[in-house]
Amino acid sequence: MQKKVRWSTKAYDGYAIRDRLAPDETFSHVGPSTLAGEYLRRFWHPVAMSSQLDTGYPVAVQILCEPLVVFRDLSGRVGVLHRHCAHRRASLEFGRIEQQGIRCCYHGWHFDIDGTILDTPGEPQDSAIRHQICQGAYPAVEFKGLVFAYLGPPELKPKFPFLDSLQIEGHDLIPYSIHSPNNWLQETENAIDPFHSVFLHGRISGPQFPGLEHFVDLPVVVYRQREGGIVYAHARRTGDLVRLRFHDYLYPNLAQNGGMFQVMDRPKVFGRTSLTKWVTPLNDTESRKFGWRHFNDSDEVLRQGSREEVGWEKVDFYGQTAHRSYQERQSNPGDWDAWTSQGPMNVHDREYLGVTDKGVALLRSRLRQGIRAVSQGKNLDVLEGSENRPIPTFGGDTVLCLTKKSSGDAKFLESVVDSILDIHMLACRLGDPDRENFIKRKVCSKYPNSIQQ
Repeated sequence: MQKKVRWSTKAYDGYAIRDRLAPDETFSHVGPSTLAGEYLRRFWHPVAMSSQLDTGYPVAVQILCEPLVVFRDLSGRVGVLHRHCAHRRASLEFGRIEQQGIRCCYHGWHFDIDGTILDTPGEPQDSAIRHQICQGAYPAVEFKGLVFAYLGPPELKPKFPFLDSLQIEGHDLIPYSIHSPNNWLQETENAIDPFHSVFLHGRISGPQFPGLEHFVDLPVVVYRQREGGIVYAHARRTGDLVRLRFHDYLYPNLAQNGGMFQVMDRPKVFGRTSLTKWVTPLNDTESRKFGWRHFNDSDEVLRQGSREEVGWEKVDFYGQTAHRSYQERQSNPGDWDAWTSQGPMNVHDREYLGVTDKGVALLRSRLRQGIRAVSQGKNLDVLEGSENRPIPTFGGDTVLCLTKKSSGDAKFLESVVDSILDIHMLACRLGDPDRENFIKRKVCSKYPNSIQQ
């Protein structure tokens, strides 16, 4: 048997790696009864934008390799059903929306949003069919312009993952959605790779994001595991200013980062996120990002964001979609070009990971653990939240005034990141404004005068 060769080790020796290698099936396949597919079905996922349902017609979607329809009935309830009618398999994307549920165009079978059959008009009045079977259906929640569905075992359904960042005072959440022709993992890994910002958004083509020009400097990064995910922070120094950015990554595919279009030229504590996003797997080789842009006056002081540029297949910062000329994408590539150019399904055996890939390696390790647990019949501890007790998040920015150490400043910055992370995590069960006030007191105690201008 021929030995698998992962890398070329000599100059001009592409021939050594001419053979195709297979993707990692642990992550790549998301259909029913696959390893990743069953794991992913233990979580809520965004599946559509509310605006798609405003036409009054059902919307055909594919989620985790399952053909579905999403609709809002005339009473205002949202349904997510298997696309093909339980009778003769006609597509419900051509169905008629009713006051209660949806009716198939082919023979008029009428389904409620939970899949219950309400009427089989061509059958005898005493037909027992509607009491014997149901149309496949999934629970759905419509929230702030996005529709979420849970595609897993009904008895394991978690509560909807309500985040504290969804109710920040002064934040206006605008939904958006963008398609990518690639496997879900290679897109979502972008969110846990802080080093790509140095090069893709800085040294190679940038700076691409106004207010974040300092991202051209290599950061000091600290990763911390938390319940249901990872929080990480990175720090960069400019003179006596230390700029810290905090990121959330919640399993399996939710991420938040710091503010957009801001100025980080003076001390601040506990800035909040400008972006909440999921990467929903459509099938093995396609994904769709759903999220909210957070418009606010406290962090986005440059006022360069635009609500009109956020929505279906668009968002108001550079390089996130295919809708640029090929010449522009080559001359100034963005995030979308980086993750889609890895191919429809990235081959991990062809990668050579380095120290900048610590976050990616950590994420893959934790996802693998979750996938293995589900395959062994174990239950997951899925994060659950409510409006009264939301899931705490950390995405945002902090700027401190700290004199540079004459030697060992990188180690000092690492200790600062660790300390501020500790403070944030201690405060995570407090609500606003108590949480912010607690963090300010602790930061001032740990680093006196650090937030005084």
